Amino acid sequence: MTHPSGQPALLLIGHGTDDPAGLEEYYQMATLVGERLNTFVQPCFLELADPPIAQAVDDCVRSGYRCIVALPLLLGAAGHQKNDIPVALNEARRRYPDLDIRYGAPLGVQYALVRALAERVEAAYAAAPASIPRDKTALALIGRGSSDPDSNSDVARMARLLWEGSGFGWIEYGFYSITRPDVATTIRHCMALGAEQIIVVPYLLFTGRILQRTTLQVETARQQHPAIPILMAEHLGLHDGVLAAILQRYDEALHGVAAVNCDVCKYRRLMPGFEDDYGHPQESDHHHGLRGAHHHTASALDAILPPRYRNGKPVSAAPMSAAPLVYDEDGRVAWDRVWGRDDPNNPFCELALAGGPPHRGTLLEPVPPEAVAADPAGYARVIDELARGLRMVTGLPVVTECAPGWIGLVCDSEEMALWLLRAIVVENVSVRREGRTLFLPAGPHFRLEEEIKNVVTAVAKTHHYWKEHVQR
Repeated sequence: MTHPSGQPALLLIGHGTDDPAGLEEYYQMATLVGERLNTFVQPCFLELADPPIAQAVDDCVRSGYRCIVALPLLLGAAGHQKNDIPVALNEARRRYPDLDIRYGAPLGVQYALVRALAERVEAAYAAAPASIPRDKTALALIGRGSSDPDSNSDVARMARLLWEGSGFGWIEYGFYSITRPDVATTIRHCMALGAEQIIVVPYLLFTGRILQRTTLQVETARQQHPAIPILMAEHLGLHDGVLAAILQRYDEALHGVAAVNCDVCKYRRLMPGFEDDYGHPQESDHHHGLRGAHHHTASALDAILPPRYRNGKPVSAAPMSAAPLVYDEDGRVAWDRVWGRDDPNNPFCELALAGGPPHRGTLLEPVPPEAVAADPAGYARVIDELARGLRMVTGLPVVTECAPGWIGLVCDSEEMALWLLRAIVVENVSVRREGRTLFLPAGPHFRLEEEIKNVVTAVAKTHHYWKEHVQR
């Protein structure tokens, strides 16, 4: 149900700042979004400014809205977007059970933002006092910086997209704080490459303290290296590309399928150097006090569990004992008889996803190609058994001629593949998707009662949920 106007409310969630100019720019963008969408926009913030998310939701409900699109006005997917905002929205759902809250993705790497940055760069280059060729000019893209490698990697990706085809000699990227390289180091890298001119490009949405301090760091570099022109492009600000990126995310959240980018999420992947963050709720980079379960175990889990579990049916949260393998007359595992549909000891519907822990305690990943090449006979045996088991528990086609370390399962539809992917990752089993084909891990060292059973169990359970509960 939406407001009598026919439109939902849009919750535009910013990081927050105590800088008046930054707040003014933010409110101007909120006004532009509301005018373009012809809908009510409620600005709110994570910290340093009012109103907070909870108050903004209350204001929307009091105004008669029963559907809210919540958009994080953030460039990258980090702790705020992955943890803090979902915690606040889940609390709002508990207070207003009938409220439809649709959580969109952060702005991320979009064409509209690449175009906006490119125009900022071209304006700075055109205003340069010296006529230095493009191929002798380096770009230095400076992001905010995060403790989340997922968010930082977006800066690297944006840098490459910005540079490709631009004609500029080089591009380096760095960060204002938290991670490396910093601004000064990035500028030195450009000089070491032979740049005769550098354009620093602040990858920031709005003005504020961070932009001001970045500008001071650039000024310090100018004083230290007076022979090299160091220019500074304008931040993104009220560029029409930012508006287009917001509208894109709004449309995805309201009408399409918007999913959080967790392909390289440090909270569920054992990222090198971030092992301590794996599997734990993460406090925000600036410690503003919002804590809670990661979205994979909170809001997204609601979309994974069968409806009957979400509707209050009590399900035991106690870990289940492992189902013993069952063998046929030829001594092979009868995968389709391991879990009985009505077996009170090992029913699908009482498996760990319904309340207990994931099937695996640590992430099961594919092996590197070198491991496959070192034992082709062992790998072939594992692939054959995985293929047999997957066919028996799903009845779906299996693809064995894949990239080394993977085996494919062809789903009935792309919608089915998307749902199964999200359910399987909760089981700590790696999975990727191409169209309607899911790819699951394989390796020559996989054991029948361990890794092979882990893969087959995760697929058997989630396939059962899809067929017997979700589709109904």
